Amino acid sequence: LYSQMSEPVVIEYLKSYRQFVPAIASWVFEHWGKMYRMKSVEDQIEKISERLNTDKFPLAFVALAGSLPVGTASLKIQEMTTHKHLHYWLGTVYVVPGYRGKGVGSALVKRAEEKARELGVKTLYLHTPDKESFYLDRGWEPIERPIYFDMPVVIMKKEMAV
Repeated sequence: LYSQMSEPVVIEYLKSYRQFVPAIASWVFEHWGKMYRMKSVEDQIEKISERLNTDKFPLAFVALAGSLPVGTASLKIQEMTTHKHLHYWLGTVYVVPGYRGKGVGSALVKRAEEKARELGVKTLYLHTPDKESFYLDRGWEPIERPIYFDMPVVIMKKEMAV
């Protein structure tokens, strides 16, 4: 997938690589734990384990460089408790520091969008406190700028042409 990396990165369903759930839960907790008042890594393991699906929401992907997990992305239902009317969400998009800026995040987002389309989703949403330009570059549009967990975020959407 990426010639500038020593190993090609492939995107797979996390369900096929469930041994990486604890590692991904640690990334999530370290990266977003304080921000979103997460309880523990164990709590995240439980949440991520709910995404071990391949044909329905919620589901998760893992980016692999050889046998190592280097990123993740999830498709979720009603991610923001304050916005229950928005149903399908892209979330938990994370790439380990050594692999950032190499197209891994873009590949994860693209794969999640393809899967959402395949599952008949018409509109996919996400929210981010700090990555608006990353998503703008990938065709997402901002629709709202609420305060969520005491911080400004932007809610963005993308129409899935089915």
